[in-house]
Amino acid sequence: MASGKSSVGAALARLLGADFVDTDVRVVSEYGPIPDIFASRGEEGFRELEARAVATALGEAHPHGLVLALGGGAVLRADTRELLSGSDVVYLEVRWEDVAPRLVGSEDRPLLHGEAERSWRELMERRRPVYESVATLRIHAAGAAAEDVARDVAGRLTLQRKGADA
Repeated sequence: MASGKSSVGAALARLLGADFVDTDVRVVSEYGPIPDIFASRGEEGFRELEARAVATALGEAHPHGLVLALGGGAVLRADTRELLSGSDVVYLEVRWEDVAPRLVGSEDRPLLHGEAERSWRELMERRRPVYESVATLRIHAAGAAAEDVARDVAGRLTLQRKGADA
């Protein structure tokens, strides 16, 4: 949550000349604000809509490639993890200190309730093992500009592919 997935994803897509899709943007454009979706459908209902957005984006034609920014909880669903298997999946690692300025006082984060730091840390403790199991590349994204992180991702993906071809 608030790791920079959307900003880094957009920068990476520009760098690679690929299409960019942000699943949260797709869900919001079709169903309305995320807090409203959580209020009316609950977290599971939101995750279902998110999974559909992932499946749709992956099923579309992207002749120049696709960079897909997922919501922070998207990979919690087994069907979404299955859809991503065989793809490069980047885990942007951040610390509370990195995301706090973006999260404190935010009303757009329905899973952050009460004390934002405690809620975020609890979420991360539950999600981290899933993120690590799905990721094919882990990038420490703390304090860097989105364009710098995108260049790092692109460079490391290129190295991984060259290593796989050797």
